Amino acid sequence: MIEPVGIKPGVVTERRAASTDPVAAVASTGKAKPAAVAETGARAVAAQMAASAPIDVERVQLIKRAIAEGRFPIAPAEIADRLIAAQYDWADKK
Repeated sequence: MIEPVGIKPGVVTERRAASTDPVAAVASTGKAKPAAVAETGARAVAAQMAASAPIDVERVQLIKRAIAEGRFPIAPAEIADRLIAAQYDWADKK
């Protein structure tokens, strides 16, 4: 029989943060930002990310050029399959 990997039932190990713990070291420096400042920074980053979608502009230009030149492969069956799969995925999330 193969032994399972990880903690075995009935074995309890106690872990405590040592003085060399990086989290404890950062907290002890006193240079931590107040919660209000950290939250404001997070909100600013979130607002900046929400302002525009993550778009690879170079890839979009390549696809546009390929469509204009008639080199972009269009497979109606594959498009239909992906639309159906997306619909099932959306239905599962509801």
